Amino acid sequence: MTLAKSALIVALLAPAVALAASPAIYKARHDNFEAMGRAMKGTADSFKSGSPDIALIRANAAVLAAAAPKVTKMFPKGTGVEGNPKSEALPAIWQKPAEFAAANKRLVDATVAFKAAAAGGDMAAVQAAFGAVGGSCKNCHETFRKPRG
Repeated sequence: MTLAKSALIVALLAPAVALAASPAIYKARHDNFEAMGRAMKGTADSFKSGSPDIALIRANAAVLAAAAPKVTKMFPKGTGVEGNPKSEALPAIWQKPAEFAAANKRLVDATVAFKAAAAGGDMAAVQAAFGAVGGSCKNCHETFRKPRG
Protein backbone atom coordinates (compact mmCIF):
# COMPACT_ATOMS: atom_id res chain seq x y z
CA MET A 1 0.00 0.00 0.00
CA THR A 2 1.34 3.43 -0.87
CA LEU A 3 1.79 6.22 1.60
CA ALA A 4 -0.90 8.23 -0.19
CA LYS A 5 -3.41 5.38 0.14
CA SER A 6 -2.57 4.96 3.81
CA ALA A 7 -3.06 8.67 4.41
CA LEU A 8 -6.40 8.58 2.59
CA ILE A 9 -7.62 5.65 4.69
CA VAL A 10 -6.60 7.41 7.90
CA ALA A 11 -8.33 10.61 6.77
CA LEU A 12 -11.52 8.73 5.93
CA LEU A 13 -11.55 6.75 9.17
CA ALA A 14 -10.66 9.64 11.50
CA PRO A 15 -14.25 10.96 11.79
CA ALA A 16 -15.53 7.47 12.57
CA VAL A 17 -12.87 6.99 15.23
CA ALA A 18 -13.73 10.38 16.74
CA LEU A 19 -17.42 9.48 16.84
CA ALA A 20 -16.63 6.11 18.38
CA ALA A 21 -14.60 7.82 21.11
CA SER A 22 -17.29 10.40 21.88
CA PRO A 23 -19.47 8.21 24.14
CA ALA A 24 -16.42 7.41 26.27
CA ILE A 25 -15.46 11.06 26.66
CA TYR A 26 -19.01 12.03 27.60
CA LYS A 27 -19.15 9.28 30.21
CA ALA A 28 -15.74 10.17 31.64
CA ARG A 29 -16.70 13.83 31.76
CA HIS A 30 -20.06 13.06 33.39
CA ASP A 31 -18.47 10.71 35.92
CA ASN A 32 -15.80 13.28 36.83
CA PHE A 33 -18.37 16.01 37.39
CA GLU A 34 -20.62 13.64 39.35
CA ALA A 35 -17.70 12.79 41.66
CA MET A 36 -17.03 16.50 42.13
CA GLY A 37 -20.71 17.15 42.85
CA ARG A 38 -20.86 14.38 45.45
CA ALA A 39 -17.71 15.73 47.13
CA MET A 40 -19.12 19.26 47.18
CA LYS A 41 -22.49 18.12 48.54
CA GLY A 42 -20.91 15.85 51.14
CA THR A 43 -18.70 18.67 52.36
CA ALA A 44 -21.53 21.20 52.43
CA ASP A 45 -23.75 18.74 54.32
CA SER A 46 -20.96 18.13 56.83
CA PHE A 47 -20.60 21.85 57.49
CA LYS A 48 -24.39 22.23 57.80
CA SER A 49 -24.54 19.42 60.36
CA GLY A 50 -23.05 21.70 62.98
CA SER A 51 -20.32 19.16 63.70
CA PRO A 52 -18.14 18.96 60.57
CA ASP A 53 -16.39 15.64 60.01
CA ILE A 54 -12.79 16.56 59.13
CA ALA A 55 -12.00 13.04 57.87
CA LEU A 56 -14.91 13.22 55.44
CA ILE A 57 -13.93 16.72 54.39
CA ARG A 58 -10.32 15.63 53.79
CA ALA A 59 -11.53 12.73 51.64
CA ASN A 60 -13.79 15.05 49.64
CA ALA A 61 -10.99 17.60 49.25
CA ALA A 62 -8.79 14.85 47.82
CA VAL A 63 -11.51 13.88 45.33
CA LEU A 64 -11.88 17.50 44.21
CA ALA A 65 -8.13 18.06 43.91
CA ALA A 66 -7.80 14.90 41.79
CA ALA A 67 -10.82 15.65 39.57
CA ALA A 68 -10.24 19.34 38.85
CA PRO A 69 -7.12 18.97 36.65
CA LYS A 70 -8.99 16.54 34.40
CA VAL A 71 -11.66 19.04 33.38
CA THR A 72 -10.02 20.83 30.44
CA LYS A 73 -8.85 17.53 28.95
CA MET A 74 -12.45 16.31 28.85
CA PHE A 75 -13.68 18.81 26.30
CA PRO A 76 -12.03 17.95 22.98
CA LYS A 77 -13.40 19.79 19.97
CA GLY A 78 -16.64 18.24 18.74
CA THR A 79 -17.88 17.01 22.12
CA GLY A 80 -20.58 19.58 22.68
CA VAL A 81 -24.23 19.22 21.71
CA GLU A 82 -23.21 18.34 18.16
CA GLY A 83 -21.97 15.00 19.48
CA ASN A 84 -24.46 14.57 22.31
CA PRO A 85 -27.70 16.58 22.40
CA LYS A 86 -27.84 16.13 26.20
CA SER A 87 -24.51 17.90 26.67
CA GLU A 88 -24.72 20.98 28.87
CA ALA A 89 -21.44 22.33 27.52
CA LEU A 90 -21.78 25.76 25.93
CA PRO A 91 -19.92 26.65 22.72
CA ALA A 92 -17.93 29.22 24.76
CA ILE A 93 -15.69 26.33 25.87
CA TRP A 94 -14.32 26.02 22.35
CA GLN A 95 -14.81 29.63 21.30
CA LYS A 96 -12.84 30.98 24.28
CA PRO A 97 -10.33 28.25 25.09
CA ALA A 98 -7.97 30.57 26.97
CA GLU A 99 -10.80 31.74 29.24
CA PHE A 100 -11.91 28.15 29.79
CA ALA A 101 -8.34 27.12 30.66
CA ALA A 102 -8.02 30.08 33.05
CA ALA A 103 -11.31 29.16 34.75
CA ASN A 104 -10.09 25.59 35.14
CA LYS A 105 -6.78 26.82 36.57
CA ARG A 106 -8.72 28.79 39.19
CA LEU A 107 -10.63 25.61 40.03
CA VAL A 108 -7.44 23.56 40.27
CA ASP A 109 -5.79 26.19 42.47
CA ALA A 110 -8.87 26.40 44.70
CA THR A 111 -9.08 22.62 45.13
CA VAL A 112 -5.37 22.38 45.96
CA ALA A 113 -5.78 25.12 48.56
CA PHE A 114 -8.87 23.39 49.95
CA LYS A 115 -7.00 20.09 50.26
CA ALA A 116 -4.13 21.86 52.03
CA ALA A 117 -6.51 23.65 54.42
CA ALA A 118 -8.30 20.38 55.18
CA ALA A 119 -4.96 18.73 55.94
CA GLY A 120 -4.22 21.56 58.39
CA GLY A 121 -7.51 21.08 60.18
CA ASP A 122 -8.29 24.74 61.00
CA MET A 123 -12.04 24.64 60.34
CA ALA A 124 -12.32 28.37 59.64
CA ALA A 125 -9.61 28.06 56.98
CA VAL A 126 -11.19 24.88 55.63
CA GLN A 127 -14.58 26.53 55.30
CA ALA A 128 -13.09 29.60 53.59
CA ALA A 129 -11.16 27.41 51.15
CA PHE A 130 -14.29 25.38 50.45
CA GLY A 131 -16.13 28.60 49.67
CA ALA A 132 -13.45 29.47 47.12
CA VAL A 133 -13.96 26.09 45.43
CA GLY A 134 -17.70 26.73 45.28
CA GLY A 135 -17.12 30.16 43.80
CA SER A 136 -14.86 28.70 41.16
CA CYS A 137 -17.45 26.07 40.27
CA LYS A 138 -20.17 28.71 40.06
CA ASN A 139 -18.09 30.94 37.78
CA CYS A 140 -17.51 28.13 35.32
CA HIS A 141 -21.12 26.97 35.43
CA GLU A 142 -22.36 30.49 34.66
CA THR A 143 -19.98 30.95 31.76
CA PHE A 144 -19.51 27.52 30.20
CA ARG A 145 -22.57 25.40 31.08
CA LYS A 146 -26.19 25.68 29.99
CA PRO A 147 -28.47 26.91 32.75
CA ARG A 148 -30.47 24.13 34.37
CA GLY A 149 -34.20 24.15 34.85
